[in-house]
Amino acid sequence: MVYYIRFLKTPRTQAVKPGLVSVSALISVTTDLGDAFLAEDVVLQAQLIDAGTMESANSVLQEFSYKWEAGRRELAISIGPVRLASKVSRVILAIGTKSTSTVNLDTDLCDPTRVPLVISGWSAPFGVSQNTPAEKLIERRFMLQNKIQLRIWEETGNNIARHIWQNAIGSSGNCSMRQLRSHLERKSNSNQSIQAIELGSGCGIVGIALAQMLPRCSITLTDLPEVQDIMACNLQLTRSAAGSTCDFKQLDWEDERDGDNMPRPPMDLILVSDCTYNADSLPSLVRVLTRLVQASPQAVVLVSLKQRHESEAVFFELMRRAGFTIMEESAHALPAAYSEQDSIEMYAFVRA
Repeated sequence: MVYYIRFLKTPRTQAVKPGLVSVSALISVTTDLGDAFLAEDVVLQAQLIDAGTMESANSVLQEFSYKWEAGRRELAISIGPVRLASKVSRVILAIGTKSTSTVNLDTDLCDPTRVPLVISGWSAPFGVSQNTPAEKLIERRFMLQNKIQLRIWEETGNNIARHIWQNAIGSSGNCSMRQLRSHLERKSNSNQSIQAIELGSGCGIVGIALAQMLPRCSITLTDLPEVQDIMACNLQLTRSAAGSTCDFKQLDWEDERDGDNMPRPPMDLILVSDCTYNADSLPSLVRVLTRLVQASPQAVVLVSLKQRHESEAVFFELMRRAGFTIMEESAHALPAAYSEQDSIEMYAFVRA
């Protein structure tokens, strides 16, 4: 499994002398669930970036190296004192094994040796003139096909709905489910619009990636109200392909009245990523899928998961009982500590 830079304490500046500031933060390197720490020594780079010129080659103000050691649970980051030009009013702290590198979801996921073990993170911009911490957010950056950049914010806290999960990264890759992607691209290239919905979208990385890659794609992201704020941040960063749209609606699988928030049929694609971990919610999930496919019989249900415990197997039995069959399946490897590999599973279901 891949690991993520997480801020336990988001960065802040402290004035040392007039014109001199230091930056401090507390980080951890954990799994998507935060239930395990990286048990391997790695060298991390921390970069202090001028938020006003973030995309320019001269935006890096300072860079330092730190060593994360196996057995750690946290690591203090301290940069400075740094003399900043008067024009620099806000900065960003980027941390990773290569702090400004991005995972290329178009090519890297087809070769797990190219996927970094540690996913880099960028802080929210924070001021240099006051001792105010950055917002409790961290940004992930990825590259899609045709050099399209995908930028996704997630929270630094413990709310699992507002985090990026491992399978979501795999689901966004170009090499995942090539047959399905080819089908959608053919429809898009023939000037037919694509209607899609994502259930349990969380931060929205899967649906947003689709909206940025495929033209004439209308996708509705759905989840509980608690993700609305983080979704609003990410939708602001979304640069949809020509003719494509991406929006968010609240949807509670347990509430039958929430069916009014579903987009109107016909639907072409239903996305489900990292939604099978809670066995208690699986009957409700399958009921929602059944209702969607009853309204759109030709829809394909694309499910990505990592079976974390045996109880998740009931999902496949519930889908079988509901009349779904597996049209296509694949597995994709991701790196793990000590040069091992982990894998995610992807299934394309249709209803007989």
